[in-house]
Amino acid sequence: MARFSPIANAAATCGVLWVLWCILAPRAIEPPARANPVSLPDETAVRQDYYLTPDYLPLQLGNRWIYDREDSRFQRTAQVKVEIIARPILQWTTYYVFNQLPFVPGLEGEQNVVVRYDQDTRRFLRLIAQDQDQEEIPLFPVGESADAILDQSPGDDGLPVANRLSYLTCPDCEDSGLEMIFDRGLGIVEVGVFSDWGSESYRLKSAVVNGRNFGDPMQPEAEAQPERPRSEVVISRADPVLSLEFRKKPEAVDLLLVVKNPTDYFLSFSFDSSQTYDFVIREKQTGFEVWRWSKGYFFTPVIRSHALLPQKEWKFKEVWNLKDNERNDIRLGSYEAVAILTSQVPRESSAVEIVLP
Repeated sequence: MARFSPIANAAATCGVLWVLWCILAPRAIEPPARANPVSLPDETAVRQDYYLTPDYLPLQLGNRWIYDREDSRFQRTAQVKVEIIARPILQWTTYYVFNQLPFVPGLEGEQNVVVRYDQDTRRFLRLIAQDQDQEEIPLFPVGESADAILDQSPGDDGLPVANRLSYLTCPDCEDSGLEMIFDRGLGIVEVGVFSDWGSESYRLKSAVVNGRNFGDPMQPEAEAQPERPRSEVVISRADPVLSLEFRKKPEAVDLLLVVKNPTDYFLSFSFDSSQTYDFVIREKQTGFEVWRWSKGYFFTPVIRSHALLPQKEWKFKEVWNLKDNERNDIRLGSYEAVAILTSQVPRESSAVEIVLP
């Protein structure tokens, strides 16, 4: 075996060291790429999202608030009463009807404001008529399109007050817009409306909220200034219009009950079970009951109320399979059908004749 010379050994050693240096030597530290400057917004422009929970405007039948209203333009003071006067159930959803909400933008002269709280969107919604139909819109809209925000409400020391929020329109305006202050568990306690011509303010004087009294003792209802009965404000005692339509098919008859509210008020109906309607078929000559849709069904005993919107209608459809109550085939001949709204005071449609075949 050949032996390496000392020079060769030294060169080999240097080669190994050079390789190790190339591998292990620390690389030069390069400065990081310069990041694009980020312009941070001013602290006053950074807004946190706030939401009105249901207790910031408690919805319960009978809740009422009395405000002192001051108008700087005419230098006059008046009292304004806001009250929840009805609790209709519309399309299986419970709403609450305010007699008025004059300080809410767009509702200055509006009466019978229909409101509910939506847990999903965490908003109070208002029911309005839209193109012969009903639509829900935010009662207190926020965002750029509405030019309004919800924010913490400061006290006299400038610090946020716990359990108090402000609804502000035109928040960047100095001498115009609106501020509405909500206290949790009580509702709207103060409102300021500002414009070029002056200001208008509402300050809560007394309230009855969820059975509790706040502020000055409220005058008993019997001694208060006479008002229209509550039922006449939004609830009509008129009867609905019931109509029954049918369509014969080879082996069945389609039955359709239409319940229409012909008035400009809500129609309220009370039920003592989960049943809402029924259909009955009788022999034309004898009046003997041949078939009843509800026979054989079980309905849960429950007290409930529902209201039908003004000029709107309910529709209920079922199919008669040309059998009697014992599930036997019926004889050919003349029959009459009626439809029934099974409220606590039942309403029955006019009879219609069905000739088979």
